[in-house]
Amino acid sequence: MLTVNDIKEYFKLENSHAKKELGQNFLVSSEVRDIIVESLNLEKDDILLEIGPGLGALTEKLVGKTHSFSVVEYDQKFVNYLSKLFDENDVKIYKNNIVKHKEFNYTKVIGNLPYYMSTEILEFVILKYENLKEAVFMVQDEFIKRITATEGKDYNVINIVLKYLFDIKRITNVKKDSFFPIPNCESVVFKITRKQEKELSFARKLMQMCKVLFHNRRKTILNNLNIIVKDKELTLKILKDNNLSENLRAENLKLEDFETLLNTLLQLKIMKL
Repeated sequence: MLTVNDIKEYFKLENSHAKKELGQNFLVSSEVRDIIVESLNLEKDDILLEIGPGLGALTEKLVGKTHSFSVVEYDQKFVNYLSKLFDENDVKIYKNNIVKHKEFNYTKVIGNLPYYMSTEILEFVILKYENLKEAVFMVQDEFIKRITATEGKDYNVINIVLKYLFDIKRITNVKKDSFFPIPNCESVVFKITRKQEKELSFARKLMQMCKVLFHNRRKTILNNLNIIVKDKELTLKILKDNNLSENLRAENLKLEDFETLLNTLLQLKIMKL
């Protein structure tokens, strides 16, 4: 297991340091690592992806557990380190920004997501990976509160689409001293499990529609929806037929309301899958 001394020695040899602005806080708790890996329920035929492995704290525990295992790391010096560390293992190591990585066949995903792009990565993973069954992520505690909000300023597009496609479960809280360098905030591990009956093509259109409806949060649902419909009388009729007041705002609607609206737009051929 990666230790504080290992990390210090690595950066000493590299004449470098961890970049907090890139979320480079390294897991040094073997207990937390084991909880994260075990919660993913890996099977031999899984196609596994690890996002942002860093110095390989999770990677070393994942090697050999699946038929196919890839890691995507943005920092070249970590790519070099991982390539040496796992040169005798069947691990595919890619140097890339994860949202520019063009392989989408993964069934399981795991990773410690940097706060500054957690939402972007999560959106990318849930909408691009058609075969995704489960994913386990470690994030700042504030992030999980934000993406599971069902009302208020944190209630947003990603919350709706994530809830449509996946069941969400908090696995464990992670104390600051589980990392080195020690971050400024607590972290949490959470798991998403795909709802088998939900269609990814519908989710992508749901995302597209909701981005318009939330674009100006202060405007009513009538004004925002009409950006798509382009006919105010028809927009009023759609809202009335779906028992939605024209004075509501997007943040007042529930997942079921958004699903109903999209189904109506699809039936009227205003939007297409």
